[in-house]
Amino acid sequence: MHSIIKDKARKYFQESVEIRQHLHRYPEVSYQEYETTKYIKQKLDALDIPHESPLETGCVAILEGEKPSDKVIALRADIDALPIHEEGDAKQALSLKMRA
Repeated sequence: MHSIIKDKARKYFQESVEIRQHLHRYPEVSYQEYETTKYIKQKLDALDIPHESPLETGCVAILEGEKPSDKVIALRADIDALPIHEEGDAKQALSLKMRA
């Protein structure tokens, strides 16, 4: 089992890095994650994973195994960025957003 997990990790490593880099390149603060939500939905659609959008931003995806079960595992992830203000003199002060 350990080698199967390692093989899968190797297989999806580069794609995972690219997804993380994309999300960090385009940060959006709370309730304004429109492009992030669109990106996530595109990835879910490409994998034929059904999803719902109960709110304007964010989404809920349902993953079901091959064997029916009454057991449930829930995973949750924040997709919003934090507004960051760097202190300094007028020339150096910065206001930006970043995913943390």
